[in-house]
Amino acid sequence: MGKEIFEKNLEAMEKWYPPFAELIRNGNYEKDGIETELEYSGDGELVFRVKAGERRLYLNGKRNVKKPIKIWVERMGEIHKYAPVFLLGAGSGEYLKAIIGHTHQTVNVVVYEPSASIFLRMLEEVDLSEEISSRPIAFIVKGINETELEPVITKLISLETMEFLKQEIHPNYQELFPEELLGAVKKIEKRTGFLISNSKTGVLFSTHSAKNQILNMQYVCEGYNTKRLSDAIPHDVPAVLVSAGPSLNKNIQELKQAKHKAFILAVDTAVKPLIHAGILPDAFITIDTKKVVSLVETDAIKDVPVIAPVTANYEILKEQRGKKIFYYDGHILPCMAYMAAGKVFPEVSTGGSVACSGFSLLYKMGFRTIILVGQDLAYTGGKSHADGTFQQVMPKEDTSHMMRVKGNYEETLPTRWDFKVFRDWFNMYIEGAKKHRDMRVINATAGGAFIEHTELMELKDAIRETCQKEVDYGPYIERMEPEFNGEERSKVIAYIHSVPGELEEIRRDARKLQRFYRKIMNICKSGSMDTKAVAKLLKKVGKTAKTCESRHMYQMVSATMAVAEYIVKSESLYEKDTMEGSREVAVQGLKYSKMLEQCAVLLRDFAEENLMAIGQEQQQEKE
Repeated sequence: MGKEIFEKNLEAMEKWYPPFAELIRNGNYEKDGIETELEYSGDGELVFRVKAGERRLYLNGKRNVKKPIKIWVERMGEIHKYAPVFLLGAGSGEYLKAIIGHTHQTVNVVVYEPSASIFLRMLEEVDLSEEISSRPIAFIVKGINETELEPVITKLISLETMEFLKQEIHPNYQELFPEELLGAVKKIEKRTGFLISNSKTGVLFSTHSAKNQILNMQYVCEGYNTKRLSDAIPHDVPAVLVSAGPSLNKNIQELKQAKHKAFILAVDTAVKPLIHAGILPDAFITIDTKKVVSLVETDAIKDVPVIAPVTANYEILKEQRGKKIFYYDGHILPCMAYMAAGKVFPEVSTGGSVACSGFSLLYKMGFRTIILVGQDLAYTGGKSHADGTFQQVMPKEDTSHMMRVKGNYEETLPTRWDFKVFRDWFNMYIEGAKKHRDMRVINATAGGAFIEHTELMELKDAIRETCQKEVDYGPYIERMEPEFNGEERSKVIAYIHSVPGELEEIRRDARKLQRFYRKIMNICKSGSMDTKAVAKLLKKVGKTAKTCESRHMYQMVSATMAVAEYIVKSESLYEKDTMEGSREVAVQGLKYSKMLEQCAVLLRDFAEENLMAIGQEQQQEKE
C-alpha cells in the first residue's frame, strides 16, 4: 500500500516539478536520524509520532486530528487569492490538505520541510495526489532541494503580494527543528525587509527622489542640520515622538500636559490630529519622496521647523516658513556639498518609516528619555491610522488576511508586513542604543504591537513622572546658527553649480559605452568571432563603466533608471567569450547605456534649470 501511495504522489508531483520528483525517485537526498512512527487517533485518523533521540512528539492530534485543524483554518481567516502561503513543516500532510482546500487555486503554497525522513514517510503513507495534481505546490525539503528556498521566496514575495503573506508553523515543529525554522523565517523576513526598505527610501528607481534632491539643495545651502539643532537645544527633559497610529485618538488630549515640558517631535501624518487637538509640536519630520502634501496642509504648522532628508517631498518643504533642518540618509549630493566646505553632513538611521527616522534622530540628539505615542505598528480597533490623518474618520478594514503579533494590551492583534518590519527595527535599534548609552524608552501607546526593551506606561503617568521642567524650545531653535559662514556657503554653491557639468560627463560616458557595444555587435554580425578584438573592447567598456560609476552623480542617475537589472558590472563581461555570449552582452549593454544617457540628459537639464540660480542673489550683492 505504501508503495502504491508513494507512486501516486510522485506522479502528481511530476506534473508540475519533474526534477524534484526525479531527485526522490533516484534517492538523491541526505538521510537524517528522524524516526517517524504511526498510530491512529481517537477519531480514527492517521497520526505521525516523531522520535528524535529521547523525545517523542505528535505532529497532529493524538486524540482528535480534525478539530485542531478546523480551529487553525478558522484562525487563519480568509486568504487572499494572490497570497503567498508558507507552511513550515509538512507533518502528516493534513495541514497542507487543509490549506489547499481552504484557498483559491491562484494562491501560491510553499511547504518547507526540515526533515527528508518525515517528508518521505508522508509520501509513503498519505495520499496527496489529488491535492498536488490540481495545482503547483512548491516543496522545499532539507537534504533534497533546500537551496531552492531563497529563490522561491524572492519569486513569490513582491511589494504587491507582501501584504497578503501567510507564514504558518506546523504544530510541534518549533520544538523539533528550532534552528531550521528560524533560518527559513529569517529568509522570509530578509525579503520583506528588502522590499519595504527599498520602496520606502526610493533606492529602486524613481525620478521623484532625484528631483527632490535638486530642488531641496537651495534649502541645504541655508546650513541647518540635525547636529546644529542638537547643539542648540537642552536635552534634560524627555522627548516625545508622536506617530499617527490609531490609538493616538485615545490619549492625544493628554499630550497637552507635555507641552513646554518635553521636546515634541511629530511625524508628518500626526500633524493634523495634533493641530486639531490644539497641540503645536516643536518640530515635525517627513521623509517620503511622494508624501501627500495635504497631510500637513494647515497654516498653523507653517512656522514649525521641519526635519527631513534631502529626498523628502519638495512640495512640503517649500510651504514651510520655519527652519528646514536636514540630515544625511545615504544620498551623495548634499554630502558632497558639505565636503566642499570641509564639513561633515550629520547622519540619521533610516528603518523604512518616518517614525524609525524620528526615533534615531532623538537618540542621536542625546535625549535620555524618549516617550513613544501612537506607535501602534498594528491595526488597533481595525484601523491603520488615527482619525484626522488621511480621512476625518478612518475606516475599519478587513484584517482577516493579516498576520497577528503580540500586543501591548491585547494578546494578539492584526498587522501588515511593513508594520512588522518597522517593529523589528525598533526592537533592534532600541536594544543597541541601550548598550551604548543609559537611556529610557517609555511606550505610552494606548494599544498597538508590543515593542521590546520599552516600559509600557499610560501617557498621563509617563508625563507626570518624567516631565518636571519647563522648557520653551521655540527661542532655542530660532537662535540656532547655520552650519556655513559666508566663505563656506560660497564653496557649497560652487559645488552645486558643478553638478550639471558632471551629469554631462555621465552622458558622454554613456555615449562612449554605446560606441563600444555597437562595435562588438558588428564583430558578431560579421560571422567571424575575433575574440581578441572583443576582449579589447570589453576592457574599454569596463574602464569606461568604472569611470562613470565613480562620478558622484552616478548614484542619482542610476537610482532614476527604470531598468535596474541592466546596471553594468564589468567583472561579468569577461566571461562572455562566445559569439552568442558577446552578442547578448552588447545587446543588453546598449540598452543600459541608452537608458543611462537619457536619464543623465533629463537630470542635467533639470539641474541646470534649478541649481544654477542658487546663490545668484548673493553674487549680485557682491557685485
